[in-house]
Amino acid sequence: MKVMSQPLKKRVNIRLLSTISHPDVEKEMFDIQTTGELILKGAQPYLVYEEVQDEKNSRTTVKLGGKTALIMRSGGVKMRLPFTSGELQTGSYDTIYGVIMITTNTKHLHFEDGHFQVEYELLINDEVAGTYTLELIYTEAN
Repeated sequence: MKVMSQPLKKRVNIRLLSTISHPDVEKEMFDIQTTGELILKGAQPYLVYEEVQDEKNSRTTVKLGGKTALIMRSGGVKMRLPFTSGELQTGSYDTIYGVIMITTNTKHLHFEDGHFQVEYELLINDEVAGTYTLELIYTEAN
């Protein structure tokens, strides 16, 4: 009988910095402080936290990596954003009208312990809908 090892969980303080640039619109910047969990499944780290957008709660899970990463949201917002450095990846965004297929064009992806950064273009129907920079800085909570 094989015993599955339990994932290692740590409470963390998270600072989420994001910049959104849409064509012909002034840049939007967000600086959010929250708490969440850093979960290690084997050697794979995940960051899990709750977000509130437009009065809807969403659970966000970020699969952290240096060459590939994945952001998944569930709850008020449902989406799947995959990232691979220098490659186009297909993701999805659930709307009240159905699921929209979206594409990420990852320009920069960097991960080291406590710091994750991704810069990407979001494409809908091969049109650039916006350029996004997301930075997650996390430290162990007391």
